[in-house]
Amino acid sequence: MIHNRLFAAGALVAGLALAGCTVSAGGDPTPPADCGAAALAGKTGQPVTGQTAADLRVGGEPVQSQGNVRVLAPGQPATMDFRPDRLTIETDASGNLVRAQCT
Repeated sequence: MIHNRLFAAGALVAGLALAGCTVSAGGDPTPPADCGAAALAGKTGQPVTGQTAADLRVGGEPVQSQGNVRVLAPGQPATMDFRPDRLTIETDASGNLVRAQCT
């Protein structure tokens, strides 16, 4: 009798543990599109000008992005929402590129 209850309790715990597991058909998920940050990887320290996708330049060259751009100066507040299609440019006090990422 006790063995049946222990077995039932163990089965219940195992079932609950596996309840969050899912299997999806179709293979690997599609990686998110690059927001334009990858092209800026070697441009750290170069001057950043502009604030929008239309006029943003790093090192004097236009930046290719999908339209959502955010340029942040040191200490400038920013929303914490994650948008993988948005290019976020962080600058130093002199306006030079510190980091570019999709956030």
